[in-house]
Amino acid sequence: MAWRGRRAAAAWGVAAAIVYLVIAPAVWRDVPARLLYEGEVPPAPYRWVHPPPALARDNQAPSGGSGQIGLNPAGSGSASILTDDAQAGVIFPHDAVAPRPGITSATVRLTPVDPETVAPPPAGYAFDGNGYRVEATYQNGRPVALRRPVTPVLRYPRHATVLLRWSGGTWTMLDTKRVQAALQIFAASDRLGVFVAARPIGGGTPAWLLYGGGAVAVLAAAAAAALLLRRRRPAAQRAA
Repeated sequence: MAWRGRRAAAAWGVAAAIVYLVIAPAVWRDVPARLLYEGEVPPAPYRWVHPPPALARDNQAPSGGSGQIGLNPAGSGSASILTDDAQAGVIFPHDAVAPRPGITSATVRLTPVDPETVAPPPAGYAFDGNGYRVEATYQNGRPVALRRPVTPVLRYPRHATVLLRWSGGTWTMLDTKRVQAALQIFAASDRLGVFVAARPIGGGTPAWLLYGGGAVAVLAAAAAAALLLRRRRPAAQRAA
């Protein structure tokens, strides 16, 4: 039963980040530090495509995932696609996929890969976890055309600081955000491809910071949000 609890905790962590990314910008526009995730237990053990030797014995293979995006003549609806083990996801905002005549849906697939089989990491960096190939096709099999950026969200095992994208030819470093308490990393991307978390060689975050320090940062963000809302409430009441 314990593994079910860990899996549920991991799924809740990714889902919480996705809910934040989709809903919070429209609700907490004035909060300077936003609460992304409030976890009470450490994330479940990371599932590797190609685990480090010390972790190979107990490693479980990662899962892929797929989902549908509805289309109409005006554009696409919003959708969040997760892998079955909740280690990766991608958020398609409303109208992210360009419409095509006669097309009513698109299929998104997330496939875990060993990033070393895609290309070596950029100079001075090392991969931190699996790569995830994100593909999206119209129902006629042709690749979708994006007209708004999507947001890939990945769990990483230890020390990631940047999200990389491979769209053919080179790795691109994206403008990355981290949720250390949940070991999650995400960024906006104007194209699909293979996404992987990475860290500077020789760098890293001590384990106590990933859980203790990350939780402190989350609580500080929550306190900042509560303080701001408390200050705004009297002003709103006076205006009423």
